Amino acid sequence: MKPVKFFAATDIVIVGQNFEMADYDNPQGYLHGHASYVYAEDVRGARRRLHVCTDYNERDSMEPAERMVRALNARLATGRLPVAFDQWEEYHPAYGSEAYQEDGGEEELIAWERSLEEEF
Repeated sequence: MKPVKFFAATDIVIVGQNFEMADYDNPQGYLHGHASYVYAEDVRGARRRLHVCTDYNERDSMEPAERMVRALNARLATGRLPVAFDQWEEYHPAYGSEAYQEDGGEEELIAWERSLEEEF
């Protein structure tokens, strides 16, 4: 993969559990937080991501990821490939991109959404 840009984003994740906080909408009493990731995207729209940090507060989670993005984009601007991607996981391609269309992105997205429905 030869990235053309790096960017940061977060996902809401389960970071703990407290049964005393369980209610109708959250019967397991899950505690939620934010996991930050750095994404690398190539010219076709294919993406890989690296988990950076997990925290209860989104801002605290995003700060290290944004610092990493600035450093990676600065190195990329100098023409050097800033990182080896063997530790990065493959991720969904950018919506509507060449990689999305070639990889059957719409069908894959529908299957992924259905798998989530089955979990709950």
